[in-house]
Order: sequence, then structure tokens, then C-alpha cells
Amino acid sequence: MLARLSPWFRSMSVSSRTALSLAIGFTLMIAATALLAFSQERSKAIDESLARLDQRNAAVVSELADRFDRIQRTQARTVELFREEHAALTDAEARRQFEALYPLRPDGTRRSIDTMFTGGQTAIGMVHGMAGYIPAGIDRDDAAVRDIMAATHAIRRLSEGSRYDLESLYYFTPRNGIVIFAPNRPDRLEFYRHTAPADFAFQDREFATIATIAANPARVMRCTSLQSLISLKYQEVWTTGCMTPVDRDARHIGTFGTSMPLDEIAPAGRFAGSPEEEVILISREGRLIYHPGYTRQNSQQTAAYLDITASPRPDLAAIWALVRRHGQNDFTGKADALDAYVSLHRVPGPGWYALTVKPEHLILARALRPIPRIAAMAVIALAGCLLIVVLVLRHLVARPLRRLTREAERITRDLASDAMLEMPTDDRTGNEVARLVSRFETLASAIRTSHGELEQRVAERTSALNDANEKLRTLSELDPLTGVANRRKILSDLDLRLQRMGNGGALAVIVLDVDRFKMINDRHGHVAGDDALRALASRVQSLLRPGDMIGRMGGEEFMVILDRARPVVADAIAERVRAAIARQPFQVHGNVTLNITASLGVACWSAGDSAKALYARADAALYEAKASGRNCAISSHDPLHGRNAA
Repeated sequence: MLARLSPWFRSMSVSSRTALSLAIGFTLMIAATALLAFSQERSKAIDESLARLDQRNAAVVSELADRFDRIQRTQARTVELFREEHAALTDAEARRQFEALYPLRPDGTRRSIDTMFTGGQTAIGMVHGMAGYIPAGIDRDDAAVRDIMAATHAIRRLSEGSRYDLESLYYFTPRNGIVIFAPNRPDRLEFYRHTAPADFAFQDREFATIATIAANPARVMRCTSLQSLISLKYQEVWTTGCMTPVDRDARHIGTFGTSMPLDEIAPAGRFAGSPEEEVILISREGRLIYHPGYTRQNSQQTAAYLDITASPRPDLAAIWALVRRHGQNDFTGKADALDAYVSLHRVPGPGWYALTVKPEHLILARALRPIPRIAAMAVIALAGCLLIVVLVLRHLVARPLRRLTREAERITRDLASDAMLEMPTDDRTGNEVARLVSRFETLASAIRTSHGELEQRVAERTSALNDANEKLRTLSELDPLTGVANRRKILSDLDLRLQRMGNGGALAVIVLDVDRFKMINDRHGHVAGDDALRALASRVQSLLRPGDMIGRMGGEEFMVILDRARPVVADAIAERVRAAIARQPFQVHGNVTLNITASLGVACWSAGDSAKALYARADAALYEAKASGRNCAISSHDPLHGRNAA
């Protein structure tokens, strides 16, 4: 086809050939413009969608965080009341109230009197919405009876004021006793009041196991994944609960908890926004808390989707992979496995992750809306361009082109007569454009030949110089042992950051020193010590945020620059680094396992601080950490030098 068109094209006049060429060029240019416009619209649609996704997800996280904060504060207050009531009760008074509120049943258990739920005057005053189940044997233990009554008093005092914030508030013991406030439960707590079997036990359930010392050594509030209510055996009522353990004399004596049904976590309209976007909640253990397509209250099918760590469904597996990859930091962007854009944030409190998802095809559909308008404008522009070309080229192009061709032939003949180049073969087609191109190609070829070797030598020398400069830069900035920044580089970077600090800015420095590092070298050799330093630097670097920086100051001392870190953030990161070093042993040369600890000094920037002053404060805090027994982090910005110790 091209072979047939070529003679036809050469036979055309210059004006016609130029007009046709420009028409093709304009068409391609307009098509490229249309593609660029689409690309811009696509980028704009993506940016706007990501901003909306992030704003909506932030609102979801804020709402959930407020809710869990209220639960945490309520449970903390309940624990305080529990301790107050326990101190105020005597064993005899507790026994008297216990017998009145929880009478003995024929099966050996004790159940709350109906008045506690229906409402009325009791031995401890007006009570409403409460029930209790006490298994056989607890009534023989005066301390356990006193704990049950202290919990009953605490829940009664706090429950009425919290009934509009909390669906329930309860206390249970490691021996399967439970006191619960849940006035709005449709089952009216009949299970605990009447139908629970005498051998009723729940210590193997997640809400009980997460409160044990082994599962919760920090003794803080922990939340369960989605669970079915134990009191409704033949119904699937899905709920999650948050538990705060209570200890006495280093022994776990009970737990205060609050349950939230699935319909309460995400009732209709709570996460409402654009119908094109979905809100999903995932626990840090990989359990589905809420998904509009999979979690349904009172549905047995919900159980099949809860564990997404081994889910055969591609979308749930992709969600878990996204959480594992980006769970440590917030993420907003494209999730290829979901064919969607996602905003991912961690929910403070329960350790959940909130995701807001919008399919990619919906975003692209929005970007395609202006394309018909752009295409119409392109057609009009192309027609106008062709008309102008046809009218103007005949007068403005053909005649000057012929003069230019004659001048190019003259220059070529002059150079050929001086033996500077060979005269090209005459073009017999009569195409002045081809002759002009031939002459200029001859001139260009002569220039390229004369300068080719010189350009090659320059390129080789330039490449060698660039390689040498890059190696020199690497050697001057990186510590050769650990691969992190060396002392000169990190101090230089700290100077630059401080020069850019403005009012309201935040920055902190951590100085870290390996405890008793000389003993490692003395016992296992310097090779093992070097391995330990490399592994420690790598572990610390993996814990830092984008914008943070670690460098080796010398020996076993490192410095970390925390960007945009105020005191509470700097302290939290320092403690996380200290715990990460101490928690997991290091494998070094010769299959040696080393348990390493480190001492850390923290200093936060204040207006007017120089790099030297900031480093000096952190170093002084480090020495105080060493003097305090090592394996701790001490902050110079704390007036009392509060320390975070192992």
C-alpha cells in the first residue's frame, strides 16, 4: 500500500504535499491534545476522589475514635468506682447484699432477682436494666462475693448516666460469674436471669481471653473481633466488645466490658456518603468487623467471611494484603488488586483499620464526560486549519521553497569543488523538497563525521567523571559498616533542617547507645559486634516514619532525627525503638543469638536551638538513661525527666 502511495505523493505539487502533511500533522496534534485533556481530567478526577476518600475516611475514624474514647473513659471510671465500693464494703455487708440480690437456685447457681432488670427498690437502692449469673462455688469465697457486690454497685452508679452512649456495661470474673447492665436488649437478659445452664462457662471466648495477663500484659482496654452473643444460642447476633481488666496484688480478678452490636457499630446511614464508595472495618488480626457486602446482623453467612487472612474471595484477600502492607502508616492511593482507589487509616483505641474504597471505573467514567465536547472542538479546529493551509501555502510556501532549493544546490557545488564533500546524485523526480533535503543531509553527514570521534571521547570522559563523583558522594555520606548516614552527613542534615524551622515547627533528636557493647566484642569477637550493629541499624530504620533519618555517630552510638515530632510523638517513637531492640534477639556471625538492649536520650527542638545544643541535650539525657540502669528512654524536655523503662 505504501509503495503505491509513494509515487502518487511525489507527483503532487509542493503546496498540495505540504497541505496534506500539515493536515495529517494537525490531526495527530489535536488527537494528542485530546489525549492530554483526558489525562488531565483523569488526574483531576483521581485527585478529587482521593481527597474525598481521605476526608470521608478521616471522618469515619474520628467518629469511631470518639466512640472508643468514651468507652475507655467510662470503663476507667467504672474501675475507679469498683475500687471505691470494694474499700467501702465489709465482708458481712457484701454477703448480706449478695444474698438479697442473687438468691440461691436449686441447681447451685445464683441468679439476679427480676427487680434488678424490671426496675425497683432493692437492697442496694433503685436498680434497673441489670442482671447477673453467679456459678456454684463463688458464694463460698468471701473475697469473690465482695468483688461481685463492688462491681454491682459500680455498674449501678455509672450505668444510668451512660445508657445513651453505651449499649451495655458488664463485669465478669475468671470463674464465669457475670453482672451486666443492658436495659435495651430485646432478650431482656433472660439467659442470665433464668435459662443459663449450671455449667455455663465462657473463659475460652475471645472477650475473656484478651483480658488475661498472658494476652494483655499491658493491662489496657482491648477490643474483640466480631463475635456472636453467647446468650442467644440459636440466633446470630453479631457484636464486638471492649474489655478493661482489673487486677489486685498482681492477680487478675475480673474484667469490665462493653459490647456493641454490628448494627450499633455501623447502623444504616452512619457511614453514608457517596453511594459509589464503601466503608470497611478490619481488625489488626485480620478479622472483618464491617463490610456492606459481607457482614449482616442476624445472618449465619456472616461467619463465613470474618477471617479474611485465609479467605478464598479475591477482594477480601486483597484487602488483607493492603492492610498488612500499609497498616503501620496511613495510605491513600490505588489498590491494583481491587481495581479501586483506597484510603486506609488506623482507628485509635481498638487497633482497627478503616478503609474507604471507590472503584476505578467510576472515577474514569467521570473523567470521560468532557471527551465529546473536546472531540467536537477538535473537529472544528481541524477544518479551520485545513482551509487556512490550502489558501495560504500556494502564495507563501512554494515560491520561497524553490529559491531555497536553488541556493542549497549552489552551496553544495561550492563545497564539492573544494573536496570537502561528494556531490550527491541529481534527483530526477523534480521534487524540490527532496533535492533540498538531499543537500542538507549531505552537509549534515559531513559535520557528523568530523565531530563523531570527538563527541564519543567527551561522552566517555563525562561518564567516567560522573561515576567517580557518585562513588565519592556515597563514601562521604554513608557509614561503611551499617549503610546508614555517617556522623558528618546526619549532623549536616540536622543543621539544614534547623535552618528551615519556623514558628510552630517541631523536630526531635534521639541519641541511642547500645548497652554494654564492649562485652559483645569481648565475648563474641568484633565480627559479631559489627553484625549486631548492622542488624540494629536496619531494625531501627524500619521503625522510622517517612522524613525521619538515622545516622551512626561512631562506635555503638546512633542518632535519629524525627521530623515533625512533638514531645509526645518523640517519646512514643523512642519507646517503640527501645522495645523493638529489646524484644527480639539478634542473629549474628557464627550462629550466635544476642539479646541486646539500648539506652536512649530524647531532646525536642526549641526556638533558638542549634544542632550542637540539641545534640548536647539528647546526649545528656542518654547519660542519664545509662545511669538509670540502661534499657530505657529518657526525655530532656520532660521537667521531671520522666523515663520509659523496660
